[in-house]
Amino acid sequence: MIMKKILVVCTSGLGTSLAMRLYVEKFIKENNLNVKVEHTDIGSASFIEADLILGAKQVIECLAEQDHIEVIPLEDIVNRQYIRQQLFSSATVQSWLVEKEGIR
Repeated sequence: MIMKKILVVCTSGLGTSLAMRLYVEKFIKENNLNVKVEHTDIGSASFIEADLILGAKQVIECLAEQDHIEVIPLEDIVNRQYIRQQLFSSATVQSWLVEKEGIR
């Protein structure tokens, strides 16, 4: 099975992306998904393979075009309920949830 990955991006790859990563990991665990979550800086993001990328809208807008990778530009990076809603709205996450249900 190929490991699925979410990449959380911020300007420096330190505080903001780490905080968001911890929340995304909680979301992944709560939904019993087998997904790896990493965080990085904007400069390194283009060199890391991922299925889904999320970060602050102003940071995501600076990313190079990502072929075949869903990107979620967040308007609010501290509102956990908003981030949760954006993850549930993601086509990638929805496909993982459907896949998980199909395996049971």
